[in-house]
Amino acid sequence: QWQNALMLLYGFGILLSLILFVKQISQLTNTVRKNKITPRKDYWLVYTQGKLPTSSCFGYLFWDNTQALTRQEAAQIIAHEEAHIRQKHSYDVFYMAVLKILFWFHPLVYLYERALTDVHEFAADASALRQQNPKSYAQLLTRHLFDGLQLSLVNHFYKSQTLKRIKMMQVINQKTPKYKMLLAIPLLLALFFTFSCQPDEEEMEKQAIAATYEDVQAQMKEVGVQHNALILKYFETQPKFYKSLNQEAKKSDSNSLSEDELSLIVFKEVASSSDYNKFAELVEQKNALQEKLMSLPDADNIFMVVEDQPEPEGGIKEFYSYIAQNMKYPVQARQKGIEGKVFLQFVVNEYGELTEFKSLKGIGAGCDAEAIRVLESAPAWNPGTTDGKPVKVRMVMPITFKLDKGDDNVVEKKASEELGMLEHDHNKQKEITLIAYIN
Repeated sequence: QWQNALMLLYGFGILLSLILFVKQISQLTNTVRKNKITPRKDYWLVYTQGKLPTSSCFGYLFWDNTQALTRQEAAQIIAHEEAHIRQKHSYDVFYMAVLKILFWFHPLVYLYERALTDVHEFAADASALRQQNPKSYAQLLTRHLFDGLQLSLVNHFYKSQTLKRIKMMQVINQKTPKYKMLLAIPLLLALFFTFSCQPDEEEMEKQAIAATYEDVQAQMKEVGVQHNALILKYFETQPKFYKSLNQEAKKSDSNSLSEDELSLIVFKEVASSSDYNKFAELVEQKNALQEKLMSLPDADNIFMVVEDQPEPEGGIKEFYSYIAQNMKYPVQARQKGIEGKVFLQFVVNEYGELTEFKSLKGIGAGCDAEAIRVLESAPAWNPGTTDGKPVKVRMVMPITFKLDKGDDNVVEKKASEELGMLEHDHNKQKEITLIAYIN
């Protein structure tokens, strides 16, 4: 079939191109192996004995030592080839060689290779002319025409079109007339308005929330640095900024405003519109990152938020009763009149066991240890699940130790009210507050 015939032809072309490629590499390798090599500062000088034209490939400068050249001419040619090595043109040449193997049938590959070769030669000429006389350099080009072996994998002195190179030498130092530069202004304006009306893909990609816990943490750190930099730009220190937040909170006389909302109000009063917009974007991005971070497992494969959060077997009411029956107010804390809130962190593993207890913020006097003791002996929970699979979930539970010398009935009534609130607030299970009372 014709499809098979085309595939066979394509494969034959690749095979033939690959053979030619390997043959040229083999010829370069044999030249290096069989001829004298002299180390130079940035490359190896290989004397070819006329078997290879003066050329360069990666860190090798192949020198045809059979040429009849003056010392000045030799210096000009070497400067040209050194520029090829220094500017790493061989990487482009080998990249084009691979493209020619894969797309041997496409004429654009050969046109692109020709244009790239010209650019390489122009760049090398420009570098060489910084130390050479342009007139004698051009004369050297016109006197020598390359008639040796063609190797497409090397950059050789006479490879490009001689007339083109001489013409480029004449325009290297010419300045563009000012009236021609003015013609570019309408084009630049058009480009400006075109791209200003479209979202910056790089910025969008940068602001996109990453997929891993570590990457999200890195993004949060970067956002935090920018956020703090804007604050310090207008408030000099962080305490001054938070002092302004407290003043705004008192002035608004409202407990419904979050810290982010207060910070936006305060920042808007002192910042420029552009900085305020940037600050608002950072606040929004920070919240999005925090939300994303909560739903991702950390390095220990522990989640903060899952589809189905862990919950005590038998319900929150039974667990609350267990805590109330087993929690003992430490004698030391009672004697010293210490009360407050202990923030206890623990992990509910995939089997429902409570593990890895840690006091994030405590009040001491035995209260932290007592909270951990009670939770360590607590019954197992129903594990949290995501995608239908049980996973480890990290939770934080505030436990409030409160000394109350009031009437027992009042204490019992208050505990019942809080218990009722907990039973109906399923979304706040990880924020359960347990209160221990004494008379």
